[in-house]
Amino acid sequence: MLALGSVTNLFDLPGLSEHALPMKSLPDAVRLRAQIIQHLEEAHTECSLNDRQALLTFVVAGGGFAGVETVAALNDFVREALRFYPNLREEMLRVVLVHPGAVILPELGESLGRYTQSVLAGRGVEILLNTRVTGVTTNLVSVTSSNSIPASTLVWTAGTVPNPLVSCLPCVKERGRVLVNEFLRVPNWPSVWVIGDCAFVPDIRKPGHSHPPTAQHAIREGQVVAHNIAAALRGRMPRPFSFKTIGLLASIGRRTGVARIFGFNFSGFFAWWLWRTIYLSKLPGLDKKLRVAFDWTLESAVPQRRFCCSAGWPPQ
Repeated sequence: MLALGSVTNLFDLPGLSEHALPMKSLPDAVRLRAQIIQHLEEAHTECSLNDRQALLTFVVAGGGFAGVETVAALNDFVREALRFYPNLREEMLRVVLVHPGAVILPELGESLGRYTQSVLAGRGVEILLNTRVTGVTTNLVSVTSSNSIPASTLVWTAGTVPNPLVSCLPCVKERGRVLVNEFLRVPNWPSVWVIGDCAFVPDIRKPGHSHPPTAQHAIREGQVVAHNIAAALRGRMPRPFSFKTIGLLASIGRRTGVARIFGFNFSGFFAWWLWRTIYLSKLPGLDKKLRVAFDWTLESAVPQRRFCCSAGWPPQ
């Protein structure tokens, strides 16, 4: 069974592999947090105005779920941290979201996308629509629709591709992913099964369409493929995979969220509460659920604790 997942797609843009930060795993988030704190500390003592501007400008490329949640959390983080840096003021900060489309969060529809844009803009996030990043250097981000942005931090959430190992496999592919049948088997390779981001799974309810490579679908694919492997070993009929997305949710910072569940739109605190509740329910094991719930409660009661766990903290 192949479940190789996907990797960040940098589109061979100049400087991205050296200077951009991906946002796909926990180590990526830890690295971003450490870099933000490092730049705040450097800006706190930096004499050059140009260098300070680049240090205090944070650019996120990609207006999908990962990009919007990242820029919302990043914006809250840096603005709440300013209280610890007497030499820095809020007007010195610049947080930019770059998105190639006309509205962010296109998966949730135009109305929720525009609501999210208004919330983020009201909290100080600058949103560049119909714009793409074309390159990055140590302290400059090049974009298509305006002058280059002086920035020392670029977070890249603008796309993924299947694991490079997939391209070496001698089987049929569709859009770079391994083509499977409705039973998650590779045609002409009956002993090979593929699930997750590296699989192109046809939607038997909609001929010509495929299931999206999301966690919701991958979890159900894992359950179906486990059943089908057991059925194959016992000589029984396999079960076809079919699943319809239940809903989509995103946190947009400061106890605010957006959600579309069973075709209904939600926004504000209730959507944020749904987002946290559903993610909490997905954690494996009661002990992990309790630990995370306690941590969230403590964070709400003592928000400044999020800044005091980094090496070198507090700033000297």
